[in-house]
Amino acid sequence: MPSRFVSHIANSTIEIIDCLHAERDLQAGISICNHLRDLTPEGVPRIRRHSIESEDALWACLDEIENDCVRGWKAIVHLEGHACKAGFELRRGIEPPYPIVPWGALVDRFRHINVASQFNLGVFLAACEGIEALRPMTIKKSAPYMFLAGPNVVVSAGVMKVAAERFYDIIVTAPDLGRALASLPAEFSTFLAERFFATTYARVLKAQSFGRNRRERVDSLVNMVVPDNAPLEQVRSVREMARVFARPDRERYEAVQQNYLPAGVSFMFDDLVEFARTGRVPN
Repeated sequence: MPSRFVSHIANSTIEIIDCLHAERDLQAGISICNHLRDLTPEGVPRIRRHSIESEDALWACLDEIENDCVRGWKAIVHLEGHACKAGFELRRGIEPPYPIVPWGALVDRFRHINVASQFNLGVFLAACEGIEALRPMTIKKSAPYMFLAGPNVVVSAGVMKVAAERFYDIIVTAPDLGRALASLPAEFSTFLAERFFATTYARVLKAQSFGRNRRERVDSLVNMVVPDNAPLEQVRSVREMARVFARPDRERYEAVQQNYLPAGVSFMFDDLVEFARTGRVPN
């Protein structure tokens, strides 16, 4: 297991989706856009700002970004707005009550963009409690983004703006995703798809394949298959097969990894098994 996970991310366009109210909110989306354009006088990466005034406009914008990724663009999506535990609010050009886009629907759309970009999508959620976008996460589906950053509490617009500018200063001028994520204040949480995959699969292995958990799983498998009056030889045969099945299985791991992160990961299966078994990162 690496001490620092690799994201393998590339980006050629930064897409600012601005859903702030045009009159009632600090126009941080415009400020971030201007800051980025000052950083990129030669137009690399491409900087675009989308002013979104309805849910239909949001989906159309994300469709456009997905189509661009199909054509070869690699996107960082910067989502500027307000949010809550239920989802992302659309305020621009709209009067209260504001419509809310559920996190699950937004994450599913990001998943399509990530696949289209060959697993190179990054998301910066400039919205209070934006880290809620991690709750619909599972390794049973393709990763919805390679990285995500967002506040885990309510923060001021000023803190959000400074954090975003510092993040993009590093991403654009001296590309280092790890350093850019580390530059964010304590009010932010960060997500790397590779790190999530490793820790989630390690928990699965720990729960099923070692010590008492493995013995209990073997017993459960045997009880499911063997009737109470089965011959002793049959019980022994089934138990041996159950022991083999309960071991960490490379093929099962590779099938899950190919589904969640088909671009690959920076660690070996044996390292993951050792980490799950001992909790220690191999040298």
